[in-house]
Amino acid sequence: MTYKCAVVDVPFGGAKAGVKINPANYSEKELEKITRRFAVELAKKGFIGPGIDVPAPDMGTGEREMSWIADTYANTLGFNDINAHACITGKPITQGGIHGRISATGRGVFHGIENFINEASYMSMIGLMPGFGDKTFVIQGFGNVGLHSMRYLHRAGAKCIGVKEIDASIYNENGIDPKELEDYKLEHGTISGYPKAKPYDGDLLLAECDILVPAASERQLTKENAHEVKAKLNMY
Repeated sequence: MTYKCAVVDVPFGGAKAGVKINPANYSEKELEKITRRFAVELAKKGFIGPGIDVPAPDMGTGEREMSWIADTYANTLGFNDINAHACITGKPITQGGIHGRISATGRGVFHGIENFINEASYMSMIGLMPGFGDKTFVIQGFGNVGLHSMRYLHRAGAKCIGVKEIDASIYNENGIDPKELEDYKLEHGTISGYPKAKPYDGDLLLAECDILVPAASERQLTKENAHEVKAKLNMY
């Protein structure tokens, strides 16, 4: 991330910072207090601000947390800065965010795959024909990155045959519709029990498919299991 930001000359950093908690164990009010205190501590140390370093949402956070951070900075150390709300990205549209931000990472995954899959010389190396039309893929992680990667791949003509989450894995060789699965998860809070797919007992990372998209936490592929991956194109 440091290099990507430097290439296009924007003050977004490549550093990581966070609070090591399970958000599910806290109320919204508690999460707000934690997030705002975190923002103040970053600001006091000079680690955040327009033109200094502009953090972005990552695991366990989203528009809500980014709006808390922007508001906290603008009303504390950044009170006299007209650009104070530019201290963070990923804000809601109504608070200075931009359209396309939520799906941007998933779109990036898709375009990375697109650049490879449409090049005949590359595809010949793995014994496949160019194009998305007859390709199958597996998604690990049905959060922001996984959902939007699945959407773009589905629209391009590829078929999702499996989705792996922390609490369940589902499989359907005939394909899984991203919109229907999203609606199910929004209603039930999980992909477990999704009626148009079967539970998958093994490790979906190792399932037969053309494209594997690990879109969850790091260290999913290791020296212990990497040699068992059957996907021909791995976006790890």
